[in-house]
Amino acid sequence: MDNKKALKLAKKYINSKPMPSSLKKEFKKNNFGELLPTIYQRTADLIRENENMSKAQMMHMKQILPCIAFYEALLRKEGSREKSMELYEKWCFCKIEKMAKIIPAAMKIPGLYKKTPSIMHKMLDSMFGEKAGFQYCEKDIPNGFAVDMLVCPYVVTCQRYGCPEIVQFFCKSDDITYGNMHPKLIWGRTKTLGMGAECCDFCLSIKED
Repeated sequence: MDNKKALKLAKKYINSKPMPSSLKKEFKKNNFGELLPTIYQRTADLIRENENMSKAQMMHMKQILPCIAFYEALLRKEGSREKSMELYEKWCFCKIEKMAKIIPAAMKIPGLYKKTPSIMHKMLDSMFGEKAGFQYCEKDIPNGFAVDMLVCPYVVTCQRYGCPEIVQFFCKSDDITYGNMHPKLIWGRTKTLGMGAECCDFCLSIKED
């Protein structure tokens, strides 16, 4: 892949994915806009380094790689991991928080919340299976589904590029998205790979009356 094509993809991913697009908006708002050209180029370089990944893997890399580039830019600008992490957390969830507010409204459709665990379970292997770089084992629970995620490409990729500390933000984005979908839907997770645990114990179940 040549650099021109990679740059085009970099800008597309940054503008379309919720975390990098939030970061871009906040960078511009907070007078960090001069960093964007180097972020676009760094993202393009990362895309070229990972261009042989499968379509399923790239579905996640479209978010991971730009987020790495934004974090690296913050580190260079601030010179401190503590300050960079503080700004990252403040800025990266803006769009996700807005999107999360739409889900409870959609869940007012009669009976939809009851189908949600089954729908998400069916999506599990296609979006978070081995082809996408994940490994998990399922657990039997009543009224829902649960898995222990043992290998996660978000963790693997961020470790490979020397920034494992930002994986927690991807984990937190799940909590924001799924944590308040419906009063009778219980999103449960007590630990994550991104926070140093041996697995992510995902669970989505329907609250019994």
